[in-house]
Amino acid sequence: MTTRLAFISDIHGNEEALKAVLEDISKRSIDFQHVYALGDIVGYGPKPNEAIALLQRHGIRSVLGNYDEAVGFFLPTCGCHITSKEDQARVQNALNWTARYTTESNKAFLRELEEQIILEIEGWRILLNHASPFSINDYVYEKDEEKQEEIALEIEEDMIVHGHTHYPYYKQVKGKWFINPGSVGRPKDGDPRACYCIVGLEQQPTVEFVRVLYDVEKVAKEIEASELLDVFAQILRQGKDIK
Repeated sequence: MTTRLAFISDIHGNEEALKAVLEDISKRSIDFQHVYALGDIVGYGPKPNEAIALLQRHGIRSVLGNYDEAVGFFLPTCGCHITSKEDQARVQNALNWTARYTTESNKAFLRELEEQIILEIEGWRILLNHASPFSINDYVYEKDEEKQEEIALEIEEDMIVHGHTHYPYYKQVKGKWFINPGSVGRPKDGDPRACYCIVGLEQQPTVEFVRVLYDVEKVAKEIEASELLDVFAQILRQGKDIK
């Protein structure tokens, strides 16, 4: 029987989206020991503590994301590549609010997250990290062939699964498989549904991206009722960044 793994990423404090995804995974008879999170559990969303609690309750391993790092280690910035003053203000609002409302025990949990996880399953060696093996803030989009070739030549594993961009894709470069499951809690590709992926470990991996409906409006209103910027609610409603 083919082993199936589920990968989730970029939850960003969106408890409702995460609950819906975990329920969907359970319905597909995937054991939670085969579910892995790729970081950015917190940031932007109104329920950082609840999102962490859900992962803990189900025993789901996660790597460290850049927002997790900033909140857990009391950093002044998330390290994102920001050019405009508007984007900088948004990031600082999300980071400051999340750092204020995340409990000390959950900050300690974030500090304990691994930067990378290496899996060896069914003859496959799989590298999990948040952004790239080179940096926790390195954006690797589907079109970034040159960067993917550099990574492929550097890593020993057969497959790399990463998040950070919030855009789902999979492709093979230089004999290595690159998979990004998209974002559970803050999609950017115009589809507001939560996104994750299921990978079947066959001779060639099968990759299925799954979109899950959840109560986006409930989360948007929770954001608007908080000190988080209202634009974060609009981003959820539209499923993409708003400039």
